[in-house]
Amino acid sequence: MIPTIPQLTHFLDMHIKENLWLVVSASIIMSVVLYFVTLRCIKQAMSVLRDRGIYGIDINKITPEGMNRFREERKNLPLGRFSNEFKKLLIPESLGIVAGAVYLAGVILLMLLCRVPLTKYNAAICCIALMLLLGFVDDVLDVRWRHKIILSIISTAPLMLSYDGSTTMLLPKPVVDFVGTSSVDLGFLYVIAMSLVCVFCTNSINILAGVNGLEVGQSIVIGLSIMAHNVMQFFGANWQPNLVSFVLTCPFVAVCFGLLKFNKYPSAVFVGDSFTYFSGITLAVVAITGHFTKTLMLFFIPQLLNFVISLPQLFGIVECPRHRVPRWDPKSDKMFPSYANERCINLTLLNVALVICGPLREGTLTKVLVGFQVFCTVVAFVVRYHLAGYVYDLVE
Repeated sequence: MIPTIPQLTHFLDMHIKENLWLVVSASIIMSVVLYFVTLRCIKQAMSVLRDRGIYGIDINKITPEGMNRFREERKNLPLGRFSNEFKKLLIPESLGIVAGAVYLAGVILLMLLCRVPLTKYNAAICCIALMLLLGFVDDVLDVRWRHKIILSIISTAPLMLSYDGSTTMLLPKPVVDFVGTSSVDLGFLYVIAMSLVCVFCTNSINILAGVNGLEVGQSIVIGLSIMAHNVMQFFGANWQPNLVSFVLTCPFVAVCFGLLKFNKYPSAVFVGDSFTYFSGITLAVVAITGHFTKTLMLFFIPQLLNFVISLPQLFGIVECPRHRVPRWDPKSDKMFPSYANERCINLTLLNVALVICGPLREGTLTKVLVGFQVFCTVVAFVVRYHLAGYVYDLVE
């Protein structure tokens, strides 16, 4: 007798449950392999991207006058023909596309080896691939912000249309006492909210950037936080979606470590928007797949804070220049807050950190921001596993 699809899915689910730690071990082994593959691929891609004219100069290591001379030479000289002053400063860009490609190939192979029912998660993988492509297009064509938002929403469509999880939102206890119910079914509004979470995660990584290693560093911390949360959930009723989330996240962290080896201060490559889009959507997808989007927002506390700080400039209340990164002083080799106008600094978490801590070297500034991400992660776990019970009636 040929088994039905539900029977086959149930059999696979039970098989995976019995071999949970085998699947976890396979994920870790595959991730180690992907780390070394990423290193090799990036080394080969660096020269290719430079030959194709996909390169730039680190604005935190050159004066404004030098940057103007670089732009003039890039505009007037043949491709790749620069004076000796700039040749040594050229850095290949958009290496996030390499990390993303290695990740997608590895995670598909891993799911097949672990016998995870791939048809259930094709939409998640498709969503990541679309956003990775959008990021690379943005690197090459410099897409406007309003178009980025629209295209980001469209790229989440495969995941949203295939979402078959719960659309019920638990209400905090004070609200329960007021409305008389502990939950509310949002229906399609819940799916729209998930799409907005994807867009936020993608762009929040993008705007909390500007110093070597920060984009990759914050992504690694969030990824490791998600993996720790997944492992804690293995012992509960919600183990299966968290296992799939772990299988998706572990290779992501591995390729990020490979990319960080080249992107840490002083950077040999730029990750580009292709990485920030890939990173943001991957973190959002694994949270939606694992059914823990509220927990994900706790892991994104620094990004939420940076977004709130940036609102006056994002909405045009305060002048918003093209680059809001801190200002590099060549004499002291330290970063200082950059200014939107004579009275107001550029409203980013990086500039606020420099106001609080004083001028810092670029590598030190990255460590401060990544350290803050780690601190916020600890706070997130305390809130999620110790304080949430005071707010919600049901906490898994």
